[in-house]
Amino acid sequence: MAGLTVAYELIERTQRVPGGVEILCLEAAGRVGGNIRSAHEDGFLYEWAANGYLDNAPATTTLVRRLGLEPIRSREAAARRFIFRKGRLREIPLAPPAFLLSDVLSIGGRMRVLAEPFVPRRRSTEEESVFDFAARRIGREAASILVDAMVSGIYAGNARRLSLEACFPKMRKMESEHGGLFRAMLAKRRASRDGPSAGGPSGPGGTLTSFRGGMQELPDALARELGGHLRLDAPVERLSDLGRRGFRVHPAEGAPFDVDAVVVTCPAWKSSPILEGLDAELGGALAAIPPAPVAVVHLGFRRDALPSLPEGFGFLVPRGQGPRILGALWASDIFEGRAPAGSMLITVMIGGAHDPASQELDDAELIKVAREDLRITMGILVAPYFVRIVRHARGIPQYDLGHMQRLATIERRLASCPGLWIGGNSLRGIAVNACVEDGSRIAESVLDYLVTRQ
Repeated sequence: MAGLTVAYELIERTQRVPGGVEILCLEAAGRVGGNIRSAHEDGFLYEWAANGYLDNAPATTTLVRRLGLEPIRSREAAARRFIFRKGRLREIPLAPPAFLLSDVLSIGGRMRVLAEPFVPRRRSTEEESVFDFAARRIGREAASILVDAMVSGIYAGNARRLSLEACFPKMRKMESEHGGLFRAMLAKRRASRDGPSAGGPSGPGGTLTSFRGGMQELPDALARELGGHLRLDAPVERLSDLGRRGFRVHPAEGAPFDVDAVVVTCPAWKSSPILEGLDAELGGALAAIPPAPVAVVHLGFRRDALPSLPEGFGFLVPRGQGPRILGALWASDIFEGRAPAGSMLITVMIGGAHDPASQELDDAELIKVAREDLRITMGILVAPYFVRIVRHARGIPQYDLGHMQRLATIERRLASCPGLWIGGNSLRGIAVNACVEDGSRIAESVLDYLVTRQ
């Protein structure tokens, strides 16, 4: 998404560069979108990765409008989210009064969360893990249950290893500017009582949004706009520096060619070998960003064969609660048109930083894990009549402690290579919104560089 956005924005703004710009977008695969992929089979629509984007990001909503796409919002019931704890699903409350009465945490755990405004702000500037931040501000129980589950749902990561500054910079800013999370949320509500939600314990702010044909509509629309500027099945092996004359691109097939500027938006593990010959330190910093493996198991059931279930977004499983799965999305409850009439599509996530060994399971073993854990969590005893498995051996980038230093190294090395940019979800945000915003920023910087180069 980042690379497509960069190319699209450059094409849209080439009139700013005297003499114009020749733009070429190289995609290694035979299709665009990376892990964003929507499959339509037997009446089901299932996603390989991202199920949507939050509509509170101006860059993405503006891009969607410019492309002429018609987004659909998630159903109202999708606001309900659940945690599996102590043997059953428990709804995450949406408001403080409901939180006080809920059983998602113990009484002591709830009291500790409500004491958050009285916790002094942290003065140290050292990088802090997501878990340590949460334990310090809202208590260890909430950190182990709510935050651990949230991190599993977003990053498939380990909250004790992930960097708060890299993963959730807004939380650090909330503490530094307002003294705490509750104070920051109250200040935001006072500033804009009718504005979008800032998010809370039930999930991030904004409404999950997609398209009737699935998320693939977005990269496909960008590809149509790129037209002849896009080249598929065109992997790049390496780059070499030509000094003031720019760079030489060495494709896997065909002759090398020279360019004035290059933007690399591959995953870090792919970018590293492309760049290590040009700058070993840059390549090493990218190689140090680990990905977490994730297997996605899509299961279709007849609704009349299922037990009585609440409608909602789905549920997450904190580590240590028994089930091996990270959680499950009730995909057909989130958006219309994801399952045939009378059926339900459940998307189960397995693996992540806590369970990399799950990638060694074969398909039959993955299905067994998914079905057993749905039996434990949802009471589902019947077999699904639709099953599809998607594996991401190098799935979600992990912004582990030290990520901010790695970013600083990358920026420092890029400063010594004018005309080279690196983007994508391995650096400053894994979500679609972050990739679009990053792509727009990079495009603007590239244009400024090309103008001054004239």
